[in-house]
Amino acid sequence: MQLRNFLRVVLLFLGSVFLLSLLLVKANADELPITIENNHDLSQIISQLSAQNSELRDSITSQKAQVSLINDQQTTILSQVSHVQNTLTTLDEQGEWLSFSTALGETLRQQLLRLPEKPKFQPLDASIAESKVLQLSYNNQLDNLKDYPNLTDLSLDHSQLMHYKQLIREQNELLKTLISGCDTIILELTKLKIANRQLISAIDDVDDAAHRYFFWVADVNPVNLAYPVELAKDMAVVFFSIDSLSQLYSAMTEMVETPLTLLLLIFSLVLVITHFKSKTKYHQYLENTTSRIGKVTQDSFSITVRVVVYSLIMALPIPILWGIIGYALQGDWDYPVAVALGYGINAAAPILWVFMISAQFAAPNGLFITHFGWPENRVRSAMKYYQLSVWVVIPLVMLLMSFDQYNNRQFAATIGRFCFILLCFALVFMTNSIHRARVPLYIDKRSSGDNLLSRILWVILLSAPWVAIAAACLGYLSTAQVLLGRLEASVIIWLGLLVIYFMIRRWMWIQKRRIEFERAKQRRLERLAQRSKAEDEASQNASSNNIADNIEEPVIDLDVISAQSLHLVRSIIAMVALISMILLWSELHSAFAFMDNIKLWGTKTVISGVEIEQYITLSSVFIAILVMTITIQLVKNLPALLELGILQHLDLRPGTGYAISTISKYIILIIGCMIAFSLIGIDWSKIQWLIAALGVGLGFGLQEIFANFISGIIMLFEKPVRIGDTVTIRELTGTITKINTRATTIVDWDRKEIVMPNKAFVTEQLVNWSLSDAITRIVLTIPATIDADSELVMDILKRVAKNCQYVLDDPEPQVYLVDIQEGIQLYEIRLFASEMSYRMPLRSEIQQMIIEEYRQHGLKLPFPPLQTNLEALGRKTGRRTYSVGTM
Repeated sequence: MQLRNFLRVVLLFLGSVFLLSLLLVKANADELPITIENNHDLSQIISQLSAQNSELRDSITSQKAQVSLINDQQTTILSQVSHVQNTLTTLDEQGEWLSFSTALGETLRQQLLRLPEKPKFQPLDASIAESKVLQLSYNNQLDNLKDYPNLTDLSLDHSQLMHYKQLIREQNELLKTLISGCDTIILELTKLKIANRQLISAIDDVDDAAHRYFFWVADVNPVNLAYPVELAKDMAVVFFSIDSLSQLYSAMTEMVETPLTLLLLIFSLVLVITHFKSKTKYHQYLENTTSRIGKVTQDSFSITVRVVVYSLIMALPIPILWGIIGYALQGDWDYPVAVALGYGINAAAPILWVFMISAQFAAPNGLFITHFGWPENRVRSAMKYYQLSVWVVIPLVMLLMSFDQYNNRQFAATIGRFCFILLCFALVFMTNSIHRARVPLYIDKRSSGDNLLSRILWVILLSAPWVAIAAACLGYLSTAQVLLGRLEASVIIWLGLLVIYFMIRRWMWIQKRRIEFERAKQRRLERLAQRSKAEDEASQNASSNNIADNIEEPVIDLDVISAQSLHLVRSIIAMVALISMILLWSELHSAFAFMDNIKLWGTKTVISGVEIEQYITLSSVFIAILVMTITIQLVKNLPALLELGILQHLDLRPGTGYAISTISKYIILIIGCMIAFSLIGIDWSKIQWLIAALGVGLGFGLQEIFANFISGIIMLFEKPVRIGDTVTIRELTGTITKINTRATTIVDWDRKEIVMPNKAFVTEQLVNWSLSDAITRIVLTIPATIDADSELVMDILKRVAKNCQYVLDDPEPQVYLVDIQEGIQLYEIRLFASEMSYRMPLRSEIQQMIIEEYRQHGLKLPFPPLQTNLEALGRKTGRRTYSVGTM
């Protein structure tokens, strides 16, 4: 409807522009000098002026009729505004008595149904634009009158000359009248537009009040012993008295005879036929892709995406046909039964699509079993009542919504309530089957669906249909329908996000398997290269060709892959779910307005110098809890969200992103706390002096805490250390794992976690082994006897350094004969490793290789057998001493 109105405005605007252009062209054509040389020319000009004046008089008559019509519309709108305002007043006066009288509630509901519809702004805007265009054209015509000559030639016919001047004066007056009439029309249309806004505002106020008063009020009589009799009577009326079948037959006949509706029906039937014919190909595709799932060289996430898209498409044709039938029936206003049935069919079409999508996903080779790896018996158990959902739930939803729409809910209390109760029982069977299949509603950080939140959600879902049945029997039919509908929509959204989570998890699993496979393949290649050094090139090629066949596919545990990434995905999906729930349930905010009347405590505030007492209500407390919940979620998940969405796309120095996310966390926490505290009466103006006094006291009493806090902020910006750096401080060497505002966590080589105050990193000497370059040098001192061949020893040491897998080729290893003392030759090997974690493996491997080479060449180690010096700098004294393992 909005699109149609928008197109109408655009067309009117274009038409007005076209009309204006024509008028301008005509005005330009009329700008040619008008010459009257004889009586014949004068006669033609008089005829032209007479015709123009006649058209202008008709335009004045049309203007007066238009002004009259606008005034009538204003009167109607004002009366409607008065009626709506009176209805609102009645609601406010009678609202507190609604819970005591069902008849009063029904009377007020009938009064609400007679309220006018909301008017549209767009036609008025187009009319105002058209009036302005006409006014501009009249002004141009008035200016063109100046081009007519003021005749004084005595040779012309005097009577015609007087008639000519009279027509000029008359046209001038007519044009001024039309210009003034355009101003009047524009003014009246503006008043009408303002009146429409008042009517819309009044209708919105009434709707809000009705939702607030009627939501928790019984709308039908409670079920009693007379209910079966009333139900039977109303069913007899539906089937026999109101001629339902005849109306449906007539509506279907008219639907087939309408060209547009017939075209849509043929299109939907073609889709359904194509759907059934393509089922075989679809299942064949699922079987073909099933053989590729799980194989690291053939599996791909694109297969899962295609299966999801094909499943959505395969589930679409029947709901499209269903929706088109409902749309066609809704247009037959001559048949109320058909209109109500069309409304119910349209309401059931999305639910039918959801059920059919679930069936496609739960196929033996579908998404749930093959791609997600869910146990087949659980999936079958969850889909146990699928036929019940299609053949029972969908018709019940259709009938329920139809009777809720038909003839001011004439049969809602009897047949509609009976359908709703049957629907709730069907939901009980379906929910229990899904619960017995152990479908998780929440996945925790251990990738487990068996957790407290999941159990709470299942309790709510299992009890909701029973609560709805009880509410409907007590007369709260509309309330039960709305709440149960919102709950089921929330479940659908939640399960949809759960499917997205498992899809992302599968993508990460595929990527992890490929990385592990490539690493295993590379290790295999390296081992084969070492074993085949003595073989010829042909044998090397033969071995390389069989690598992929001999590599075993790694077995990956889903619970341990990319824990941080999965936590990020869960956090994002949880935020999306929370926002979706807020948007879904926000329409019922007025229904929970009763919490504003529950006052918990009072607080005084100063506004414009006047002290006013305000009360904290239950609604304020709930909103404050919601604000704190959102704040905590943002603080917990903000670093990952920033890193994924923004920081990874920016060219930042190492550590800058961490500093930005940390400071952002504190800002969000402070703002969230201030908003939450203000909602419960703890305003900043009341506690600022207390905080200032506490700040001064804590500044003296907790100097070290504040010093560490400020040092933590300095570390975030100066970045002397980063997460993952290897540092040495206070004779402690380890890897930085956490940088908090008060302390930093270091994990040493024994895997112990040491919490170091941040002040130490700013004020004390710090060695960062990997700040700008992670490469580290290792110096090994190797002895040899005095009679050993120095060239042979140096060749051995060079060869050993070259063959060690941990030694870098660039910088190149260096070997020197550095000293001769007490009958011993001392050699130094200066080696470079790519990171600190390779220091001990390098030392161990290269010393084993040296011992083996000494044995093969008959060399002996003097006493002590092996001395090692790991000082990165040169000798500090003239006579060096060596201790094994020093650094």
